[in-house]
Parts: sequence; structure tokens; C-alpha cells
Amino acid sequence: MITQQNVQLKPVSRGNYLMRNVLRHNMVFSEGSKGDAAYILTEGRIEISKNFEDRKKVFAILKPISIFGEMALFLDDGVRTATAIALEDSKVIVVTRDDLDEFMRESPKVIASIITVLVARLKSTTRKAMKAPSVGLGVVRILDLFSTCGKFELKYGATVKALAETFVSTPERIEQYIHGLADQGLLAVGRDENDVRIIRIRERDMLAAVMQKQE
Repeated sequence: MITQQNVQLKPVSRGNYLMRNVLRHNMVFSEGSKGDAAYILTEGRIEISKNFEDRKKVFAILKPISIFGEMALFLDDGVRTATAIALEDSKVIVVTRDDLDEFMRESPKVIASIITVLVARLKSTTRKAMKAPSVGLGVVRILDLFSTCGKFELKYGATVKALAETFVSTPERIEQYIHGLADQGLLAVGRDENDVRIIRIRERDMLAAVMQKQE
């Protein structure tokens, strides 16, 4: 349950900036909301997360001193791409666009620090994005590994669950990929002699078959 935040003005650097007390489990901002300020964490811990296919993915646990939500200062009419929640009672300084204008006029060192944070975060995000697997291709690669090892029948439920957990996806999304492969004739979904639902892999070299169909 989100309750009203306690806020007060406190002197920060040269001016009076809003110091916000965020109680444990309360949101600083939510994914999809309009971003009009950045925050500097001075006390406590903040969790940064995002919903990915109906599941929460935690990107970072921030400790003082940390800047977050800073892209709102540089993007016009931007929306929040993540949710920030206090893991414990915390204090943050609210930095608005007007504050940024003042910083730019009077505190170039502060701007340099913000840019350094942005660059580091961009590099980290890029590395993670490059490592993030395509879920569809990942499913094919794992099924291909089974077929290469001579395993052509897999229990449907257990396979879907394992693939969903591996790729931080939903079972429904994994089932879409499996049935898509079945529509291509690369595998079949049926039942064994014990009436257990199974996946039958028809292609020994499934990866090559999928890549060939994409050409």
C-alpha cells in the first residue's frame, strides 16, 4: 500500500531543494509514469526494477550516494522505463529541470558528474543488451541440444517451465514459440503411451532447419 510521502525543504549545495522521505515499500516513481525529476539517494536503499513479460526484473539495488531517474532531465515528455521502490526508510533529494538549469549555470562539476553516471550506465545497459538472448532462438538452441544428444521426446509441462525460468519469460510465451515450431513441422506436441503430454522433436539439426527457414 502506498501512503503519502513526507517531504520537506532542506538546503542542498547553494539552493533549497526538496528532500523527500520515502517510507519502506513505498514507490519513488513507477514504470510508465511521466518523468519530471531525477533523484539523489542520500540514505537508505532503492530497488530499480522493470516488468518483463508479467514478471519483475530487478536491475539494481542502489545505496547512497546514487543518482537515479536522471533520464527525465534530458528527455522531453519521457515516461519512466522502470520502477523505483524503497527497500527501507530512505531519503532522496529531488532534482527538477529548473534545478538542472541552475546547476548548469553555477556548478559545471555537478553536470560533469551526472554525465559520467549516464555514460557508465549506458555502457552497462549496452553490455547487458548484447548478452540478452533472443528467447525464440534460445528455445531452439536448447531443443537442438536435446536432439543432438539423441533426446527427441520431452515432457511438455516440465520443458515449458524450465525454459520460462531460464529466459525469464512466461510459460505462455514459451508455448507460443513451441507451437510456432510445431506449425513449421520441426516438432510435434502430443501424448505418450501413458497419456502424458510431450514434445516430439522431428529435426535432428533443429537450429540449422530454423536458420534455413529464415533465409
